[in-house]
Amino acid sequence: MMMMTSLGGGGGGGGASGGGGGGGRFLTYPPPLSVPPSAPQSPNFSGGLRSQPSFLVEQEKYLSELLAERHKLTPFLPVLPHVCRLMNQEILRVTTLLENAISQSRFDHPSPLGSGGIFQNARADMNGWPSQFPSERSVSSSPAPNWLNSPGSSSGLIVKRTIRVDIPVDKYPNYNFVGRLLGPRGNSLKRVEASTDCRVLIRGRGSIKDPIKEDMMRGKPGYEHLNEPLHILVEAELPIEIVDARLMQAREILDDLLTPVEETHDFYKKQQLRELALLNGSLREEGSPMSGSISPYNSLGMKRAKTRG
Repeated sequence: MMMMTSLGGGGGGGGASGGGGGGGRFLTYPPPLSVPPSAPQSPNFSGGLRSQPSFLVEQEKYLSELLAERHKLTPFLPVLPHVCRLMNQEILRVTTLLENAISQSRFDHPSPLGSGGIFQNARADMNGWPSQFPSERSVSSSPAPNWLNSPGSSSGLIVKRTIRVDIPVDKYPNYNFVGRLLGPRGNSLKRVEASTDCRVLIRGRGSIKDPIKEDMMRGKPGYEHLNEPLHILVEAELPIEIVDARLMQAREILDDLLTPVEETHDFYKKQQLRELALLNGSLREEGSPMSGSISPYNSLGMKRAKTRG
């Protein structure tokens, strides 16, 4: 079924699908993206996930492309509010589908990202945006202005602000903070960015995966941060009414991620390991004879998030 949108107005014949005379012009749009009927909304590992491997692979690649395009749109947020809103709606839909497949396991515990609304039950308002964040509730008893959904409520003043979050490597020198922040193929960090409208950059000593390359780059222009302790920079370029709330929200999530947890109780790490096994095709359920040697997940488009800009 094709969607028809009237542009109104009279006018002549012309146009790709316009009718003649003064009956108005119409444009045809393809139907909105939706989950195929054969794909369950909440696939499980024993049935839906394995019955739709190619579909989930496509969705994972699609999510990677959406996140990349959304990052490119950042400078245009003030002038393309509806485009950005629709982009975030689609990111939320695809992320929810994939997260449901991963969270339906024996490690189904709240993650630090769950408070942001984009994971767990994917709580969203009627417009598809995540529900109000805890950090916003701590700022005011009333919801923070949603500038993409209410263009008239914003003053139009866009500001860029940056905060620094120190990583406690001095207290925990052997803890893999960078790996915990990035997650499988950088997905965890990408999700933090997508749910907060902030850019998250890992900086300082140890921010480059290859220590030899890090030594080579130290002292060069643009790499002065390599002389500093490991830390995070959180950047936000948003309307002045909400920029502080978004930065606080991002900091709240990062503080949770930077709190070391005993391995036996680190359910967030277990979820990350499960996601990595799923992506690599090595995930095996108890009692399953299937081997991870043959899987379409070996060629996914999600790449490791860059730790330097």
